Amino acid sequence: MRLIIDFILWFIWVPMRKLVVRIPLPVVSITLRACSSLLYAIDKKRREGVKEELRLLFDKGMGEDEINRTARSSFYIFARKVYENLLYGEITKRGADSIFTFQGTHHLDEALKKGKGVMLISLHFGSFFLSMLGLGLRGYKANAITGTPLIEASSYIKNKIYALRKEEESRYPFKVVVVGNSLKPLLTALKRNEIAGVVIDGREATKMIPVKFLERTAQFSPSLVNLSMRTGAVILPFIAIMGKDGRHNLIVSPALEMTSLEDKEEAARVNLERLVGIFEKYVSEHPDHYAMTLYGMREESRLGAIPPFFVDSPRSTSCGNRSPMIRENNVSEL
Repeated sequence: MRLIIDFILWFIWVPMRKLVVRIPLPVVSITLRACSSLLYAIDKKRREGVKEELRLLFDKGMGEDEINRTARSSFYIFARKVYENLLYGEITKRGADSIFTFQGTHHLDEALKKGKGVMLISLHFGSFFLSMLGLGLRGYKANAITGTPLIEASSYIKNKIYALRKEEESRYPFKVVVVGNSLKPLLTALKRNEIAGVVIDGREATKMIPVKFLERTAQFSPSLVNLSMRTGAVILPFIAIMGKDGRHNLIVSPALEMTSLEDKEEAARVNLERLVGIFEKYVSEHPDHYAMTLYGMREESRLGAIPPFFVDSPRSTSCGNRSPMIRENNVSEL
């Protein structure tokens, strides 16, 4: 199965890319639905893994029929993300308007007026990475804060695709900023009063706090809320939701209300729980946008590549010496 998927990826990325990115979105959507349905039918391990993650996340709150529908839809969301990876070095603002719309950019404008920088925070939810592309095309100074890719956990073909993407980053309308063990590049972007796109469910933090997440308890890093409390950088929760017309609605929420306490650790916990609660609502309403991520994190954890997301995971909860960030160009999600 992996070899088949790798061959398809190579075929699309190398000989067919220039053609694929010019196909109208309605045609792309029909094709991807057919491909995702085929993948759903033949990839039993992934299919059953996604369903199991949904059962655990919602307990008895989601029936089997809904689990099946959600799992099937998650394969289409996954296929769309793979397709959209082709667009970053090719798409124009005019073309982008057929892919996504923005909602709530006035929150972003107001936050930038404070001069402290903005952290646009999301989950690995739907096509979250499109926010950087969309903002860059609209003239915002945007930075995608990324982590060291799990190259060793990827196949030869996926590594070659990753190399192609690195070569074309100069054409992106935003900066890709790789952060290692230091948050200095993130701080530099914030000091310039720029936008830093970061995910809060990254697994590379030195410290995690258990937070209730639907019917489970997940581990999130308090680093970003600590950074906001320390520097005054504004946190804007962000989410990408696919509409019925196939376009993504990129939603920028109002600034996170920050609680200030003498006990800084308690303040961080309160603010982190408030932030996670915003995303919990979106996951509850659109579980198909997150189900494949849960499966992917579970599999990477089983391989020992990352710490587990959930506290009730059978693997150890010790964390590596890294910072929370976007997985580098989603190599592991291909």
